[in-house]
Amino acid sequence: MSGKKLDKEMKSVFSRLERVQREQEEKQYNRHWSEIKVPFTLYEGLSKYTKYELDAIRKNLKVKNASSLKKKELIAVLEERVQLYLKQIPLLWDSERFKLLTNIASNGGYVVAPKLEADQVEYFRAYGLIYTGTLEGEKILAVPDELIKPILSLKNDLKVRAAISRNTEWIKLTQGLLYYYGTLSSRQLISLLEKYTKDTFNFAEYIEIIADAISYHEEVYIDEEGFSNIRVFDPKRVKQEHEMRGNVPFYPFTKQQVLTAGEPGFVDRNKSYKQLVNFFTKHFGMGKEEADGTVEECVYATRIGHGPNDVLTYLSNLLEFDSKETVQAVMDKVVYLMNNTREWFLKGYTSTELSTREKKHLQPLPSSEFNHNDGKKVVKIGRNELCPCGSGKKYKKCCGR
Repeated sequence: MSGKKLDKEMKSVFSRLERVQREQEEKQYNRHWSEIKVPFTLYEGLSKYTKYELDAIRKNLKVKNASSLKKKELIAVLEERVQLYLKQIPLLWDSERFKLLTNIASNGGYVVAPKLEADQVEYFRAYGLIYTGTLEGEKILAVPDELIKPILSLKNDLKVRAAISRNTEWIKLTQGLLYYYGTLSSRQLISLLEKYTKDTFNFAEYIEIIADAISYHEEVYIDEEGFSNIRVFDPKRVKQEHEMRGNVPFYPFTKQQVLTAGEPGFVDRNKSYKQLVNFFTKHFGMGKEEADGTVEECVYATRIGHGPNDVLTYLSNLLEFDSKETVQAVMDKVVYLMNNTREWFLKGYTSTELSTREKKHLQPLPSSEFNHNDGKKVVKIGRNELCPCGSGKKYKKCCGR
């Protein structure tokens, strides 16, 4: 097959994939945000769901021996189970989700929907507790009328508030540790968590809370290698790099540093990071948001083991270098950034911090003779489009994070 014919076939394939994706997103949007009336009963809320959606709720709520029930029979079973699940929330949720639930109840049963990812909307809908829809032209989140008082009673329960606070701390510490260390075994993670909380962990209880949090926050994942930050694509290599530095302890972050890093969407914008952002906005006409996203990708490249020339090649696809002096100026800023980025492979240290122990990890200034693709720019990728890395995920959930 000729190159032109292959290109044409590939464009056709991507076009079909994009069309299917748009159709799926449109169906999902219509399902999430159809017209809704308030107040409504739990029975009315469940009745709006399809049998397929009710079966999903049944599975999430661990209802046994009900797969053969007809829709009305299943709704009757779920009415009871949803109210029982409400009592289990303090055992699983963190303050973000709990605050949203109690705010809905405190506001008479519904609130204008905050900015949520589609997967987070699915998370709430998947338990038959929080419902979504459009009321008088506004997207809202709502709870059934008979659940308002039980929810408000949870809000004022001191034991519930203590459990929610504990869960929040566990989740943020986990996300923060993996933000800086990349991948940790179960043993390593629990050991660090016990150090920061000064408490002994029940692993079965902890893993249930974290598994539920992963469904909502999508900041970490669990596999046979242990626990990893969502952007780690090779946890085995991260662990190997850690093992190679057996004489180097994990960087001793303070508890507050870890908790801060555990906030969803956190980015460690240190001095070198800010300098490169300002450099891009000043010398290349980038907007602040675009420059910030570009520098974040440079940090990510550093964390997965790419060298300065790899980063500069990436930047050459985005920027037009008008002189060797400009190239050198970019190099200087990039190397400064890379040497001051906390790396997964280095157990949370920067190359500069480990320079006296492992000088080979200091990034050398590369040669200015590299391929910068004649200053050509790449096509912008939409956040909801498929990621060009081939992962099959949306760009915003993969390399566009």
